[in-house]
Amino acid sequence: MKPFFDLLHTVSADEIDAQQHVHNLRYLQWTLWAAGKHSAACGWDSQAALDRGMGWVVRKHDITYRAAAVADDEIVVRTWVADVASFAARRKYAVCRPSDQTVLARVETRWVYVDLTQHKVVPIPQELKSKMLVADRIPPLPWEQAND
Repeated sequence: MKPFFDLLHTVSADEIDAQQHVHNLRYLQWTLWAAGKHSAACGWDSQAALDRGMGWVVRKHDITYRAAAVADDEIVVRTWVADVASFAARRKYAVCRPSDQTVLARVETRWVYVDLTQHKVVPIPQELKSKMLVADRIPPLPWEQAND
């Protein structure tokens, strides 16, 4: 399994704001979608965790916007787990437009594992940590060749 995951998305007209480009909150939504799909691909069952009153909660987002996306752009949200600690995991993302090899945004999110019934941060279970493949280096962009 690769240490990164790609969410493919085509920008729709309803994602465009008054300035005729993608609204900044959409980038955040795409990263959340990518994180969820990546976690599911690694064997994380979010519904089973919710049924037990457990789940991931965002502690911090950091987004650097570099270029604008517009309607009909085909984008890739590449995500990977950068590190895992006792109570938190750091996930990174590159939001890209491969057609012109443009990085639209770089994003980093710190997630904490929470007992949702008590609203309390708890240690990440070892069973869950074992499913999280941590990237030992920044993955190549979608148009670059991996050096493996």
